[in-house]
Amino acid sequence: DWEPLDSITCPGGGAQTIVQAFDVPKGTDQSIRVNFRYNGSPSTCSNGSYDDHDDLIFTVKEDLNATPPPTPVPTLPPTPMPTNKAPSGPQTASYDLAFGAPKCTVGSSCDSGALLNGRGSITPVEPNQPNTLNSCTDGSSGSYHEDESIDKIVVSRASGGLDDLTEGDVVTISATVWCWNTGSDDNIDFYYASDASNPVWTKIGERQQCLGGGIQTVIASYTLPQGAIQAVRANLMYGSNNPSADSCVSGNYDDTDDLVITVKPNPTLQGAAAAASPSKNDDVQGTIVDGLKDIDADSKKKELMDKNKSASKPKANGKGSVNKGGADKYICSKGKPFASTICADGSPADDICSPENVGRSCGNGGKKCWWAECD
Repeated sequence: DWEPLDSITCPGGGAQTIVQAFDVPKGTDQSIRVNFRYNGSPSTCSNGSYDDHDDLIFTVKEDLNATPPPTPVPTLPPTPMPTNKAPSGPQTASYDLAFGAPKCTVGSSCDSGALLNGRGSITPVEPNQPNTLNSCTDGSSGSYHEDESIDKIVVSRASGGLDDLTEGDVVTISATVWCWNTGSDDNIDFYYASDASNPVWTKIGERQQCLGGGIQTVIASYTLPQGAIQAVRANLMYGSNNPSADSCVSGNYDDTDDLVITVKPNPTLQGAAAAASPSKNDDVQGTIVDGLKDIDADSKKKELMDKNKSASKPKANGKGSVNKGGADKYICSKGKPFASTICADGSPADDICSPENVGRSCGNGGKKCWWAECD
């Protein structure tokens, strides 16, 4: 190992002689090095474009009368820094202007707090709306806490505890939402993206229906993939429809909100390919043979899609049941009957027929549902 002696600046230009004295240590074959450098820091072997370094090996005669140097005191290695930091605990999100959505630092959970409360421009206005990572927007029809809204999203470890969210953990998304009426017309989708900066959304499970009206908590679980800054999404909708290319349904009463989460790396997963999520259709074989059920499913799907496109809803009373005006009635028929016929022979109005007076599927045989406001 080279022991530095001194760093000397040239006293002038051209040929110069520079002298450095030192005590010769004990040892037969020794060497010295001169490292000549242009600028830079002291080094035993600099590599600048104008630098030069040369070594000289020489033999030293042993002096039997010389006092041996003292035995050096061993240097203890530095105390290593702890590799595992204490868990950060639960985190509350703050709005991130770059993402356009709430974001949490690393922790055992991520809570959006009040940053998602409401929907779009409906009073009270949702803070920083629409709170999505792409072009998904919120519907502007209805009113706060009478119609649909996502009020809060929380992501936490399914197993509980205070350990930080880590790649490979199973986590639960809890969405606090407001569902209209009885909740039977409202549905919610969940998604996740492993890279919030360039989100590619993966749907979590099947579309879920609100289990009741008013404040409800809807949950979904998935396994955190690899990625330091990830995101989750909740999409609440009136009726139902197919998601757009941006992975959201944006009807007049719909709300889409994202939450950005920070995830710790898991060394055991580095380089491992993400496991494919099972599909509901993986085990489907053959063809559908129950034609009536297929027709009913298509009819229900069309009904929900019509609701999602609608700019109005049936009225609901204070208890959340549909109230279309006392003696309002409907009739199922192929052609549209007179209003007097509907009022005379029809059935009391319910969720089957809506006041938009649009023909809807009404069982088999091509019949449709026709509504009339009766005295």
